[in-house]
Amino acid sequence: MDLTVTNLSVSLGKRNVLEDVSAVLRPGRVTAILGANGSGKTTLVKALAGLLPGDVRLGRQRIDALDSRERARTIGYLPQEGAVHWDVTVESLVALGRLPHRAPFGGLSPRDQEAITGAMAATDVQDLADRLVADLSGGERARVLLARVLAGQPLWLLADEPLASLDPVHQLGLLERLRVLAGEGMGIAIVLHDLVQAARAADDVLLLKQGRIVAFAPAAAALSPENLRTAFGVEVLQVPDEAGRLLPVPIGRSR
Repeated sequence: MDLTVTNLSVSLGKRNVLEDVSAVLRPGRVTAILGANGSGKTTLVKALAGLLPGDVRLGRQRIDALDSRERARTIGYLPQEGAVHWDVTVESLVALGRLPHRAPFGGLSPRDQEAITGAMAATDVQDLADRLVADLSGGERARVLLARVLAGQPLWLLADEPLASLDPVHQLGLLERLRVLAGEGMGIAIVLHDLVQAARAADDVLLLKQGRIVAFAPAAAALSPENLRTAFGVEVLQVPDEAGRLLPVPIGRSR
């Protein structure tokens, strides 16, 4: 089902963070949300997850009309700074992602265990299963928190800067995994900062500047030199990769 936001405006204090944002995000595609610091990316992802008021719909159903369990089964949300309030093992934390699917006080079913195992494999944390979360590095913790979200097998994954704490190998591995999940039908929207990563991994790009949409289009069109000059104030060199995609490499500030 499409995830649709219509005429969304959000103010925090006296500042307009988002102004009249409308977009239709499609399942089976990776949508990268980009923009300079303070452009409204995190606020938009929170709104898409139903954490802020606004007209956001999954199909025809408003997100804010779903009960908490149904929303949790449908929307998997990964914030920038995921807190863990209990010092549990990695596998126990990932298993919490199955709570929306389980009966109260029910144990893990074979389907639950399969989902947990698959999520841990997808994020390369199987070897951490018995480690305490408090003993993990920042990058390890980030992958475990993503595994918890994926264990819930949501229709949509909304992730705010999921690559921020990861080393290059795990960044590439995660992006490859997101491509696989999109190919299986999951809708994915992620906040990114790296223009090259967005060009390689995203089907669509939503580009923000000061709370307004500069472009929302297939990645090649949205990441044009003109749009990036407008959104970031940078000049880019377009370099073809092995697949023939033009990768926008920043080379300096716009004058």
